[in-house]
Amino acid sequence: MDTDQLTEMAYRCLRLANDATDCLKAELGAACSRFRDEDEYLKGVLKYVTEIEARPVSYLESWNLLQQTNPKVFKHNVQILRKHIEKTIRTTRELRGPSEW
Repeated sequence: MDTDQLTEMAYRCLRLANDATDCLKAELGAACSRFRDEDEYLKGVLKYVTEIEARPVSYLESWNLLQQTNPKVFKHNVQILRKHIEKTIRTTRELRGPSEW
C-alpha cells in the first residue's frame, strides 16, 4: 500500500511522527509499502513505535540525533504517537475518515 491510501486518522500518525523527528516520519511513511492494508500497517508501526518508546536514546543514537534532540521531549512525542496509533486501531475503518488523496 501507499501513504495516500491511508485514512485521515491513520495519516495523522505521520504528522505526529514528524513531531518526534523527521527520521521517524520517513521510516513510518516508507513502511507503508511493506503492508497489505491500513490495519496491518497500524499494527506493524505500533510494534515499532513501542520499541522506540522503550529505548528512545538508542533510537536517537542510531540516527545520530542525540546531540540535537532532547530525549525526554522525543519520548513524550513518541508516547503521543503510540496513543494515537492505538486509538486509530480501536476506531472502525469507516470512522477514520476518507483517504487523504
